[in-house]
Amino acid sequence: MNVKRETAKSRAIARKTAVFLVIVVVLVGAVSYTFIAYTYSYPPFCRGGYPPGGDCPGNYSSAFTISVNYTGSWRLTYQGYANGGGPTNVNGNLTGSGLYSLLVTLSGPNNNGLTLCATSQKLDGSNSTLTLTVTGSSETSLPYGSTSYCGGVYP
Repeated sequence: MNVKRETAKSRAIARKTAVFLVIVVVLVGAVSYTFIAYTYSYPPFCRGGYPPGGDCPGNYSSAFTISVNYTGSWRLTYQGYANGGGPTNVNGNLTGSGLYSLLVTLSGPNNNGLTLCATSQKLDGSNSTLTLTVTGSSETSLPYGSTSYCGGVYP
């Protein structure tokens, strides 16, 4: 009879220990999540919800128009950046002539800005003006000259 009592007692202790360990693991996980959420301003610790009205992190997108205006031949290169996150996979390198426009969409975390940088170069010796526009414009009249412009948005 003592063996049965000891076995039942051992099982009860093992059950109580397992329940205690589960409670400890749940509490450690909840405290860790709360600490990380507070540190990085994740919900429910951010103010006002998601943008545009709040500061909770999330993703957003913005469209940029790149324009090159030049009567001769030109080369255009561009690269998108998610500020704080480095270059995005939005980039290009092309050649053309005359007026050209390209719509480029960048996406990134809303706690950083988005930037698009472009460079255009004249491929001839003309003194005509090449104008590059992103969110503002830049120009060159130098033979074989190049010009660059970076424009950005912030949530």
